[in-house]
Amino acid sequence: MSLDIGDTSISNGKPVPAAAVTFAQFIAVFVSVVPAMFLGSLDQTVVATALPVIAAQVGNFANIAWVITAYLLAATIAAPIYGRVGDAIGRRKALLGALALFICGSVACAVAPEFDSLIMARSLQGLGGGGLMTLSQALIGESISPKQRGKFQGWFGAIFAAASTLGPLLGGLLSENAGWRWIFWINVPLGLLALFAAVRVKSDPGEGHFTLDLPGTFLFAASTLAMLVALSLGPSIGWASTTVIVLLLGGVIGLLAVLPLEQHVSTPLLSPQLLAQPVVWRAALCVLLFAAALFSGLVQVPLLLELGYGIGPSISGLLLIPLTLAQAGVSTWVGMHISSTGRPRKPLVIGLVTASAGFALLAATLSLGPVAVGLSSVLFGLGLGSTMPAAQTLAQWAGGKSRLGVTTAMLTFSRSVGGVLGTALTSATLLASIEYFAPGSAADIQATITMTAGTVAKPVHADVVMFAYRWVFGFIALVTLVAALLAATIPDINLADPEP
Repeated sequence: MSLDIGDTSISNGKPVPAAAVTFAQFIAVFVSVVPAMFLGSLDQTVVATALPVIAAQVGNFANIAWVITAYLLAATIAAPIYGRVGDAIGRRKALLGALALFICGSVACAVAPEFDSLIMARSLQGLGGGGLMTLSQALIGESISPKQRGKFQGWFGAIFAAASTLGPLLGGLLSENAGWRWIFWINVPLGLLALFAAVRVKSDPGEGHFTLDLPGTFLFAASTLAMLVALSLGPSIGWASTTVIVLLLGGVIGLLAVLPLEQHVSTPLLSPQLLAQPVVWRAALCVLLFAAALFSGLVQVPLLLELGYGIGPSISGLLLIPLTLAQAGVSTWVGMHISSTGRPRKPLVIGLVTASAGFALLAATLSLGPVAVGLSSVLFGLGLGSTMPAAQTLAQWAGGKSRLGVTTAMLTFSRSVGGVLGTALTSATLLASIEYFAPGSAADIQATITMTAGTVAKPVHADVVMFAYRWVFGFIALVTLVAALLAATIPDINLADPEP
């Protein structure tokens, strides 16, 4: 059985006619990179539910969130670097290196004797993890035509949704039954499986020359680190604190200065010409807003169920499964639809509007109970499921095949920043709303969560929580609506047209 997947495919580093590509080869490319992408998606969330257990054993409960933040910071900074390296030396080689680093970091996490060494090991793991999703998606992009990429991006979106939601559930089960170190030990066999699969994928050899853009890389890394640390510290030490303000200003100014600097570099980390394309930067911004909404939902919905309705963490995690199924299902369908029509903008706009309606409905129906929360979550899951396949195919088409790694890395960076930004802002909105409605309640709620290690036996200030979450989900609805309006300004391109 033959399958037309574009003008050319890759076999042993050489192009072959589309007619020679069989369905088995089509699936083989996908299967070869899925394990790496699943690992990259899973490790962003699998640690979350194990944090109280880790804190109890390694101490430093006040700073335990850095077990997640350290990984995210390193992965966010590393993603664009992997994109540039993959374009230069070959994306398969770069993916194999990222996997090896990720496995080494996982072992270091599993054997870490105390908090500081665990944070250093998580940073090492993040330096490897930053390349897994970026390079996996770029490998798919180089093997098939822009129009057919939607099919794969839809499946990728489904895997990302499943890993993001199953991560907290798996982390809770492992930490409760086998010990928190198994959250990291399990990455070793999974990583070796991903290595074996990635070795089998065919890849372009790359441009053959790589020169590290030291000024651009340093400025980008320092600015990103400053901005993400500020977003992480804001909810705990206050957004008006001098530390947060200085870090935010430094991060924003530094990132704005990267592009003028890169214009004078022969092999820039971030291409000013690429970022100047309206399709690329608008798609990247849509992904940032999408990630802000998605990760906010994944964090705030379980917390609402625990604080507002007295539902335990394990059950609240299970209640996210309908959201995951909705997101995964629509992501797969949208990818197939894009491959059929070649028009990704319409699904992007419709999906973001649907997500906005879902969050608005959630804000309006909180008093109806957990069932209403679940139904509203399904609705915004359906909406968010269409975002990544559409945005990814749009940006990859506009960036062109020679810059697939850099383009894909840009979207990965946007997703990471959006996740941190959304979680930080919604947490701040929650606490500010609680304090406005009932001064002093926020401290009570935080103390209750800390004393019970995340398990709430009964609703704590349930009426206050409900009031606050109306503002939280209303805010997320506004974010997704802005994303939909932005998506509507993207040119209605046809993926079958020649890449610019």
